[in-house]
Amino acid sequence: MSLNEDDAQKLSAYLSNITKNTELEALALVTKEGLRLAFSAVSGYEIDPDALCAMGAVLLQSGNDSVVKIGYNKLIEVVLRGKKSFMVISAAGRFFLIGASRSIRDLGKTVAVFRFYAQKISETYPKSE
Repeated sequence: MSLNEDDAQKLSAYLSNITKNTELEALALVTKEGLRLAFSAVSGYEIDPDALCAMGAVLLQSGNDSVVKIGYNKLIEVVLRGKKSFMVISAAGRFFLIGASRSIRDLGKTVAVFRFYAQKISETYPKSE
């Protein structure tokens, strides 16, 4: 999937705002198929960006399939929480967002920020079906 310069700038601004309003150690914008469009991580955060994006796509699809099978309306996000770390995966129209951190203290704020910007991205880049 290619983005024109205007789309890339808009998405970059959304990602920049997410970074400014959270303390995430990794952030990615990914296509539904798991193709990484953007990725950033703090220095020292050792993670394979392609593996993170592929895992996110699988988890989002599994979550979506589960929600559909039990009769719920629409998947908004998947939150994976460990004892001291978390990952948030939010549906965002044609894309999805992945955020990861080894500090659990910012989870609630991060989920709220992700919901806000996932909605903004969904409005700008709706799911194509």
